[in-house]
Amino acid sequence: MPLKRRIPILIFLFLLTACAAPWREKETGPVRLTGFIEAASVEVAPEIAGRLVEVAVDEGDPVAAGQVVARLDDEQLRLQLALAEAEVNEAEARLAQLQHAVREVDVALAEAQVKQAEVALAAANQALADAVRLRDNPQMLDVQIAQARAALDEAKAHARAAEYQAQAADLEAEMWGVIVQDLRDGVDVKLPTGGVITVDAPPEKLDYANQQWNLASQAAWAAWEDVDAAKAAVKQAQTALDDLLRMKENPQEAEAQVVAATNARDEARSALEQARAQLDAVSAGPSQEQIDAAEAAVVQARAQRDALAAQIEKTALVAPVDGLVSARYRSSGEVIGPSQSLLTIAQPDALEITIFAPAQLLDSFAVGDTLPLVVDAAAGRRFSARVLEIRDEPEFTLRRSQNVAERADSVYAVRLLILDSDPLLRPGLPADILIEP
Repeated sequence: MPLKRRIPILIFLFLLTACAAPWREKETGPVRLTGFIEAASVEVAPEIAGRLVEVAVDEGDPVAAGQVVARLDDEQLRLQLALAEAEVNEAEARLAQLQHAVREVDVALAEAQVKQAEVALAAANQALADAVRLRDNPQMLDVQIAQARAALDEAKAHARAAEYQAQAADLEAEMWGVIVQDLRDGVDVKLPTGGVITVDAPPEKLDYANQQWNLASQAAWAAWEDVDAAKAAVKQAQTALDDLLRMKENPQEAEAQVVAATNARDEARSALEQARAQLDAVSAGPSQEQIDAAEAAVVQARAQRDALAAQIEKTALVAPVDGLVSARYRSSGEVIGPSQSLLTIAQPDALEITIFAPAQLLDSFAVGDTLPLVVDAAAGRRFSARVLEIRDEPEFTLRRSQNVAERADSVYAVRLLILDSDPLLRPGLPADILIEP
């Protein structure tokens, strides 16, 4: 118990002894319960645990309601919030996709995939038929080898031609680059006197040269892409020829080719079935169960994000009232737990009084009741105080309770707010709360 609470209790021991006898003798006058006027105060404590990165006020500093007086470390929370925001965006995008799932573009894409799978299956069937024909008619192998050699020679020639064209395109781009640089630097003109002057090129010529340089550079890039494609075609033709040559050298290779072609045909058939199922699903749209699940995911993601945002808000500790910092219990860098006091803020303009009522008097008042208050400095005057709190547990007893009769000596703390504003009422002054009989 804070020292400021203990002093009134000790003094009250003496005062209660004086007041209890008249009350027990059932005098006709009001019962006086004595306490000391004190400035109202509130505790500032975090709702969550954390490390204090800043305590912005010290004892004696004035504060205003809503002013940030301290901050907890929120770095990890902000990282978690960023992830939660991403999950919200993903969940919302998924829901929007389901809600607008039946779109013409999606159906067209699925139809295109079906057609592509049909073409692939037709090609796989043809490859299987060719492999079977080669296995069953070995004499056809020589014809195909000759065709493969011719195709390889043609691919190599095309690759050489593509490389020559790419080199020429590089030279053209380089030429236009030189022209652009010369036009930027200007043209040197020799004078009859032997001097030299530099004449700037007209802007339209420089613009034209830049345009040609850009076009030539793009053409060179495309030409080298053609070279890569041509080299890939050479590699493919070489692989086809090698396969045929292996088949000629090893008759068992023909059977292996049939097996490989059969597997490829089966895979193409399965891909076509999947593409058709996807087309049916896209055309039908999502089920209500899918939409419900997506909506639930959005709600859950938003709730997690909002909870983290609320946690971050709690890292800023604010003053709940105007007043003065009467005590500071923690400093920057310390770890503080939830509900652990950081500051005490006193409100000089709000006065309270705490009295200690015997158990037999607890029925005489309730929270919200207004009771008269008197002070010796204002003889004959009565002020008002409203009951704010009645403690559930007894503060102390006059002696250790041993039996039912002695338990009647238990007293309970009652806190009241003084409703009057008067220079005669100031902290530290003793006052009495009157309980009418």
